[in-house]
Amino acid sequence: MKSFWTLLLFLLTAACGRDSLSSSDRERLQAEYNLRLNELRTASLGHVAGWPSDSDCDASLWAGIARAAGADWVDISAAVQADGRPTRIPYADCGPGDMGYNGGSATTVSNDMVTGIMLGLYHSQDSATAKRLWDYGYRHAWIMGEPNWYAARVLLRPNGITMLARLLYSTSSGRYDYAARWSAVIYGPVVEDFEGHLLLLGRYLQARLGGPQYGMETSEYLMGYYKKDDALAQAVAGKYSASARLLLGPYKSPTYVRGHESYHLVHWLLAARITLDSN
Repeated sequence: MKSFWTLLLFLLTAACGRDSLSSSDRERLQAEYNLRLNELRTASLGHVAGWPSDSDCDASLWAGIARAAGADWVDISAAVQADGRPTRIPYADCGPGDMGYNGGSATTVSNDMVTGIMLGLYHSQDSATAKRLWDYGYRHAWIMGEPNWYAARVLLRPNGITMLARLLYSTSSGRYDYAARWSAVIYGPVVEDFEGHLLLLGRYLQARLGGPQYGMETSEYLMGYYKKDDALAQAVAGKYSASARLLLGPYKSPTYVRGHESYHLVHWLLAARITLDSN
């Protein structure tokens, strides 16, 4: 019985941990956000589809994050080919190098790329591209890229399938309603580096899509508690004043922000956008 009350107190603490920005912090953060969004626009408009990078092999992940952060010039549909197959760079493959592609990655896509693509499709409300992505996955038993034996990367996991079904339902105003959207999304323990990044992005998207989910409060609480120097973790956990303090100070990106130099800017912008969108 004691363990039950301890767990209940823990979850109540997690659920009540959201705060709000002061008017002065909101004003300062909005002004800085506007400047940095314009900086990203200037750096991106010369790239294919307006992406932050059109050659880095993590490009579709960060293009989707940029679209979610407010970069409305980013064409995330360029990450989904005519047959519905997702890719890492706009309109083309980026790996594996030993199969005649551009090189630089062991697989043509991965779950983190699909997460970024879904983020972008949600914010662009692009149900047509989401439908192509769904149909491709369904036809290929959710093997989303090559080589098909590298299941750890190219197989879309159950959480991803569920979120894609919810995304399609949301962006089509209920026209496409697949049973998978009723499956539970389950969040596990706090993880480091890129896996923690995916957890944060998944929580951010899932909060907008709705549906059954488990482990949400625990994951948010732990990420907010242990990742005190990560503005995105603070924002997703509802610690908006902490996020603003980080973003308005001498902020250093977490280790999962790597690759093209613009990704540091994209990360900052998403954390700021979530913080500014808080009530």
